[in-house]
Amino acid sequence: MNDSLTIYNQYDQLERAATALMKSGYFKDVTSQYQAVVKVMAGAELGLPPFAAMSGIHIIQGKPVLGANVIATLVKNDPRYNYKVKQCNGATCELIWFEDGKEVGISSFTLDEAKGAGLTGKDNWTKYPSDMLFARAISRGARRYAPGIFGGSPVYTPDEMGVDTDEEGHIITVEPSNNGHEPDPEQPAIPEPVMQAMERKGRDGRKYGDLTDDELNTKINDLLNRLDAINDNEKRKPIETAIKQCETILEYRTNQGIAA
Repeated sequence: MNDSLTIYNQYDQLERAATALMKSGYFKDVTSQYQAVVKVMAGAELGLPPFAAMSGIHIIQGKPVLGANVIATLVKNDPRYNYKVKQCNGATCELIWFEDGKEVGISSFTLDEAKGAGLTGKDNWTKYPSDMLFARAISRGARRYAPGIFGGSPVYTPDEMGVDTDEEGHIITVEPSNNGHEPDPEQPAIPEPVMQAMERKGRDGRKYGDLTDDELNTKINDLLNRLDAINDNEKRKPIETAIKQCETILEYRTNQGIAA
């Protein structure tokens, strides 16, 4: 019996825990028992106890969203993976990633990237730039170098889903979703770095902007596999640029609530 089936066999226990936590009134983002159960079960699949799941997991647009502190904890708790902060300040954050004790890559996120994605106008980016950069760097690194800790689920931070957090990664506001009765607000102009990424063409002649999210994720994995076989830094650069451009499009779509 696999772990996921074991979790569902513990449904009664998880439901009791979720109900008690919801009724406490301390978790304002949960408005029903079933929402609480979903959060607790999502946490159980990731190895989080009920209270940590209620505090650290948020379901936004049907996607499980984890704070940077939760992602960091899951990485550190998994014996296969680890990371080390190479540098993290108000301009850039770089994390070195390890698997089974061996360095496997570096994930980073810069203030320039944040500006290109239209993020820096938010209050949390003004107050806590290094923390916001860390959140993006660790979610990017987890997708690339430690996907096993998430059981195949997509990894998102609150900022990637368009919600605000404090310096510890806790959600402080949630944007209400459109209920179908109000017109969507006018979309802002697409930032130039996103436009450049969308206009890039792959080997098949298709523009990156015409690819679906699944196709972009597949392309990222293919590019990472190609990168693993290349030692020459000059030959690695265009592949690394292509990976960043795919990620730029995915992050922009996520921030704008665009599904493709």
